[in-house]
Amino acid sequence: MERHTVRVDNQTFLLGLDELYREAMKRHERAELLECAKTLCADLQVIPTERPVEGYYGEDAELTEYFLHMRALQDQPGARAREVRERAALERLREVTSSRLYGRRLLGEGLFPAGMDALSEAFEATPMGEWSIENLTSRAYEIASDGDDYSLVALAALARDPLVLTALRESVVLYAGVVFGAAPVEKDYVWEVDPEIAARAAKFVDTFNALFNDSLPSPIADNARIYHNAARPWNLEGRCVRIGIDDSTIPNRHYHWAIKYASYNPVVVEFWDTAIWTSDRYGASRFPQ
Repeated sequence: MERHTVRVDNQTFLLGLDELYREAMKRHERAELLECAKTLCADLQVIPTERPVEGYYGEDAELTEYFLHMRALQDQPGARAREVRERAALERLREVTSSRLYGRRLLGEGLFPAGMDALSEAFEATPMGEWSIENLTSRAYEIASDGDDYSLVALAALARDPLVLTALRESVVLYAGVVFGAAPVEKDYVWEVDPEIAARAAKFVDTFNALFNDSLPSPIADNARIYHNAARPWNLEGRCVRIGIDDSTIPNRHYHWAIKYASYNPVVVEFWDTAIWTSDRYGASRFPQ
């Protein structure tokens, strides 16, 4: 029997964490969180309206319903909280949207707090004329390194990998094959994740598991196989996330990062458009940018 060494580096680990997070989060969004959002919309007599469905929320009707309800609620002023009869639903969604899973939370005038992750801060700190994948990836890394943020986007920023940064940011947008026959192969999984990323990821995992009573695996060497098998870089094509807005023009211009394949390898591209491009639209258009 052959024996292969499989190295779980920063990219593999973070893509694995992202996939495990996405699948676990969808379960909660389709059930408990959707019910909370529908309850709040009913209390406030808010009717969700059609708008671009970003991230993975276009995958099925329940996720789309949750996305549209949450976007409608995010548009409501905080003062409307006193109209809510079902306080448990409001407090649960505030607990989720305030979680450090999504970065530093800023209290604003809305029903839910606004979020600031390393990439958001990088955009704020970088003049719009200097927005580029290289500049923003570098700035996000500096911001993440200087703080103690352990959000999904901060972990990606610490890796200084725009592919990972785009993929993981798309996963939190609401808050950012063929098997070939071969001889049996036994694999040794070698953990090569930076200690700082692993340490902050442990806080992310613990926070997620506590928030949802779930069981994401600990980011340790013993779980290298789990994270390696969960990472699916071939499934990244088509992810597209709107990150910034130029409101000096009418209509506004939206700045996006997206993932497509070039020479069989995933690459990150950037583009502006007056329309909001979602992952569904970008994938359906066969990645024109």
